[in-house]
Amino acid sequence: MLNIGILSDGRFGERTYNTLSKKFPTDFIIVEYSGDLDDITISDKTLKKLKDYNLFITYLNPDITYKIVETLKDINPDAFIIVGMWKGIGFKKQIEKFGNCYCPELLCEIDEKELNIFLNKYIQLKEFLKYFGRPKVKLILKDNKIVDYKIIRESPCGSTENTLKEFLNKDFDKIKMGLRLQHFCRAGKLDLFKERECKKVKAGKIFIEGLEI
Repeated sequence: MLNIGILSDGRFGERTYNTLSKKFPTDFIIVEYSGDLDDITISDKTLKKLKDYNLFITYLNPDITYKIVETLKDINPDAFIIVGMWKGIGFKKQIEKFGNCYCPELLCEIDEKELNIFLNKYIQLKEFLKYFGRPKVKLILKDNKIVDYKIIRESPCGSTENTLKEFLNKDFDKIKMGLRLQHFCRAGKLDLFKERECKKVKAGKIFIEGLEI
């Protein structure tokens, strides 16, 4: 059975919690800890909770994220962590060496291909990907109006359904839909020195690619 823990400092992750809890037992957990950098101590209360779940999504600063992933490797080796907030390819390479986590550029890009090397060991990911990850949507049109839709798989952040609700009973226009999804997307702003494409724009394109008529 899939049990999900959203690990947060209280600022981010609530929308992901609201989305995932529609399908799976999900808890929003405020991580309590003391210290910083290489001297972080996770509270006993939080450590106890970390043993209760087999899938985590983190919204934490890099230092505590690293400590959480390292700790889970020891106390809950069957758990997998999707790092929902991270920065820097160096950090990504460092933390993924633990083998129990993945740092996606966007939560809406994860699918069986992205997580392929983890699926056999962490079988709970297969259940998760049935409903969440790279969006897949069946649209029902009548005279080019969207009269209904079926979400086969939606982004964990909830932007898929939020966008579709706004276009129900309106003319089908995939460009407008992709642009509107960017409004709901919580991805960071474009880093002019490191990125060629804004993450919000990429999320809009991923959403459009997942529409089926």
